[in-house]
Amino acid sequence: MFTTGSKLFLGATVLSFAGTLIYGASQDGGPVGTLGLFTVTVVFAFLTGINFYVRDSNVSAMDTDGIESSPAARVAPARSMWPLIGGAGVAVVPVGLIAGKAIVWVAVIVILIATVEWMVQSWSEGASGDLAYNRDIRRRILHPLELPLLGAVGLGLIIFSFSRIMLRLPSAAGAIVFGGIAAGVLLFGSLIATKRTVARSLVGALCTIGALGLVGAGVASAVAGSRHVEKHEIPSFEEGTCGADTSGESDEDTSRAIAAKSNLAATITLEHGELHAQVTGVPGDLDTVTLPRSTDSFIRFRNKDDGKYRLVVNLGKEVVDPKADTPTYREVKECTQAIGEGGSQFIIIKAAVPSPTDPNAPADEQFSFTVPGVDTAVLRIVVP
Repeated sequence: MFTTGSKLFLGATVLSFAGTLIYGASQDGGPVGTLGLFTVTVVFAFLTGINFYVRDSNVSAMDTDGIESSPAARVAPARSMWPLIGGAGVAVVPVGLIAGKAIVWVAVIVILIATVEWMVQSWSEGASGDLAYNRDIRRRILHPLELPLLGAVGLGLIIFSFSRIMLRLPSAAGAIVFGGIAAGVLLFGSLIATKRTVARSLVGALCTIGALGLVGAGVASAVAGSRHVEKHEIPSFEEGTCGADTSGESDEDTSRAIAAKSNLAATITLEHGELHAQVTGVPGDLDTVTLPRSTDSFIRFRNKDDGKYRLVVNLGKEVVDPKADTPTYREVKECTQAIGEGGSQFIIIKAAVPSPTDPNAPADEQFSFTVPGVDTAVLRIVVP
């Protein structure tokens, strides 16, 4: 008795042979077309013979082992989300090429993870006929990779969300909100610990809702932008905070002492309205400090006078735009924070050019240490 597959292949063979005869009889040209159709007839005849021999791979009703081990007796593979995730990663790649390289790398990582997960899942489902064993072998292979990665991603999302929320909220409310969220998490954990009969599905649903709410609030805060943060003032000659005025923000609550510093080039002391320098290995006070060129020099400033003063370093002038037809110059100055009596400050300076050799050069070209508000506090700098 012919099986269904054998009948289909046999019909295709007969039709191909009939077409070969009709085409060969009606064409006067070369035999190429006839040979092609005859080849198709031979292929269909071969497939008919194989299918007739194996009888559509049907298993006899008397073959119990064959029925249990046949492909039709196996459970169909479970549905997988990894092809969808991999496709989403592929779709994000062109977006990243326009928006930025970081998005491309994220998409590539997603594609690799989806590929590995899908391959292992497909392999484990066919490892044996025991579904429990297949699930267990998948867990043994992927859980050592999945759990640390998921934990790192989850922790990163929580940190990112908290940071965006804290940057969005007013500074006064940040600590209150942070403490409230922490108290809520502690209360939720305490209730779950005391109620041992709570369903695991309910706990998982509540944790998922809380995590989604936190991440959603973080994303919304990131889109809305952070609150306005005032720029902290630092002593700067360009911003005009290196003068005698010591009421600025950078001079409030200035540290009165500094940590021990090694390799000091000099210690500059303001005492009785005059500046004196002490250099390691040179006895006595100096009225001139020699500093190396193009090398960082570590300077400590000490104030022994009553009042708040800062040390200003004058390093002459430099050309703003060397390519301009008419060169313009700007003064090169740096300064410390203002300190009260008994305080110390630290500054690092680097002289890019040598100091003028003419002692009668204009004052704005001379290299020197000065103290704004104290005209007699001047200390010359020599840069070879």
